Amino acid sequence: MSANNNSHNNGKKIIPDAEPETNDPHMSDENSVMADLLHVLGIKKKAPPPSASETKPQSELSPSDNFHNNEKHSLEDDASSPLSEPVSYENNSLGLEYRDETDPEDIRDISCPEYKLTQEAQNKPVTKKSKIKIFVFLGLVLAGGITAKFAPYIFEPEPPNPDVVGSYNGKNITVDQLQAFINIEQVKEREHMLCPVHGYDHSKCDSGEECESHPIDSLAGYQELITRLAVEQMIQEWADAKGVTQREDVQHGMKDLLNDITVEQYIAQLHDENITPETISNWEIKQYYDENQNTYTGKPLPEVEDEIRQILASKKDEDFFPQYIEELKQTAGLQVNFDILKVDEPTDDEISAYYEENIADFQTKDTAKYSEIRIATGDAANSAKDAIRKIRSGESFESVASSFSKDGNASTNTVVKGSGNTALEDAIWKMKAGDISDSINNADGSVSIVKLIEATNAGIKSLDSVKSEIRSKLLAENMETEYTLRKSEMLFSIHSRRYTLGEFYTEFKELSEAYQSEFSTYNAKKQLVEQMIAQELLLEKSGDKSSGNREEHSYEEMKIQYLAQILHRDEVDENLTEPAEEEIRQFYENNKENLINPAAVQLNIIWIDQGQNGEKKEQALQKANEALNAINSGVSFEEAAKQYSEDSSAASGGQIEGDFYMEYLIPPLADAAFTLKIGEVSKVLEYSYSYYILQVRDRTEEQQQSYEQASEGIKTHLSEQQHAQLQMDMEKTMLDNANFTVYNKTIRRLLKENESQY
Repeated sequence: MSANNNSHNNGKKIIPDAEPETNDPHMSDENSVMADLLHVLGIKKKAPPPSASETKPQSELSPSDNFHNNEKHSLEDDASSPLSEPVSYENNSLGLEYRDETDPEDIRDISCPEYKLTQEAQNKPVTKKSKIKIFVFLGLVLAGGITAKFAPYIFEPEPPNPDVVGSYNGKNITVDQLQAFINIEQVKEREHMLCPVHGYDHSKCDSGEECESHPIDSLAGYQELITRLAVEQMIQEWADAKGVTQREDVQHGMKDLLNDITVEQYIAQLHDENITPETISNWEIKQYYDENQNTYTGKPLPEVEDEIRQILASKKDEDFFPQYIEELKQTAGLQVNFDILKVDEPTDDEISAYYEENIADFQTKDTAKYSEIRIATGDAANSAKDAIRKIRSGESFESVASSFSKDGNASTNTVVKGSGNTALEDAIWKMKAGDISDSINNADGSVSIVKLIEATNAGIKSLDSVKSEIRSKLLAENMETEYTLRKSEMLFSIHSRRYTLGEFYTEFKELSEAYQSEFSTYNAKKQLVEQMIAQELLLEKSGDKSSGNREEHSYEEMKIQYLAQILHRDEVDENLTEPAEEEIRQFYENNKENLINPAAVQLNIIWIDQGQNGEKKEQALQKANEALNAINSGVSFEEAAKQYSEDSSAASGGQIEGDFYMEYLIPPLADAAFTLKIGEVSKVLEYSYSYYILQVRDRTEEQQQSYEQASEGIKTHLSEQQHAQLQMDMEKTMLDNANFTVYNKTIRRLLKENESQY
């Protein structure tokens, strides 16, 4: 056992400064071993009996001569000396302790009822051998209970050095490294972003305040951080060992990361220096006040100064950066050749020729659309027979579904011939539109009944239906050819620094397929180049300013994340498999109660502003009441919205596009909207310095998603689950292979030191 484990017993030290001297080396060893054993068990040994010259009558013994739980003594190595007093043991919360006994008739219980010291045994001299037997017996009796309690401490790994909190592959993670990681990651700050007393300024917080207690200050919290730190280091080492960091594409990607961070930091600096409310001058505030006297009638400038400052800061925020970029352009000697972005558009003849040459790519398979009743409870086979009999007796498919299907509805699905569901396909391809199938036994034990809605025979897509698809493909091919040939030509220059078409194309190809499609036109590419120019101007303006440790750490963190993505792609993504149809179906059946389309409303609104801080509340309420009275008097909601609403939707009669769900609407509006019928109008509602009047244009009630509606979402969910599990398995394997170890002893000492600072 380490010395650290000897430091706790009700806050008192129980190890003596020195052991009594003995001339018997064996006894010395025995005493040492037993001292350690007794200390671990929480037992205090009795003082040696006094010599003949020192012996006092029992009545003359002072309290200091008795046995105390806070003292530890050695047994004398004298085989002929009797125990001066009878001794017994009793259990306590940690183990055992000595207890004084004065009644020789007492039965001395030594931890178990079967072991009792008789009067004869008490008067019998205790030899060295007897002592050993007692202690051996005691150790055996206690071994089971003590092991359960102390095993995690006894068998946990010893750190190679006192300041090591973790290790892997023979490398150590020290306390200093862990503390630096906690500080640079701002772990504790993230745990409590807002102090109830001091807001975001935690420098004013006292260590005793509730907000200064950190969940990270725990064994589990430190273990998690040490693991994270080790994983990050292992990812970096993996990338170096595999040569990943030397690859051109990776170096380019990391350069982009650094540029993004630099620009982000510079924009934040510009914002703090130029756009915060504190940067608005008194002259600007006075000018705005004078120009808006109608708004501030009867209110002195000091009363509205803060409000005007916020308004001007918001307006400046919108205008500052476009103006700033234009100013940079004027002094950058900017030259741009947008024409180089133009690519020859594919002609109709080229599109037709491609269609004919690749006609096999546009073939379609036999497809069937059908309704399905899926029976998954009780005696499914007999229930299916009853359901089929009812349908063939004249009951509607939907009505039978409400009685027999698990969710009370028939789902509408589509199947492509050869998709793999053999039993279903064997039935469907023999049916005609409107036919009802016999029972179909599914792999998951459920039984299906299907009604064929329509079947589409295999064929070839028409040229018109695929013309846009072919055009995009040919345009991408033309761009690849032309941009590669002209890759060295200048696209734009800043202070004589040339940026080529090839550099632009490299950036373009790194965009996702969706963004490449969005920026495929000439005008969209011009916008992309403008963004590149703005970034280069900001990078140049920021110069080589030294960044702080935190900014450098941000780059390192993003670099690790970037390398982790490559690791996941190489070690995880390649092992991903597509969820099987039956797996998707099973998930649907097991989770139907959660696959619900929530109730939704479509709204028309009238919105009237009370001002930045409610300074126009009275006028706004009057206007809102006028609008509601007009509607109640027969004016259409559309006309009232055009006349009274201050929202941009006023031009369309207050019509807001899209569905609104209960949980996504602010509470006062949600409560009103979902109690109104179609066409009904709400009363005047107030929320956040605004008045609202709502009309429900349309509404849909909560509905169970069909399998067809839910399948794509389920497929994505199952793929994400599989990816997450593979990622966890990969990290566990990586840690296991590196013999990763966390040293809890060091963490406990660190936690104890932290506690003592409070």
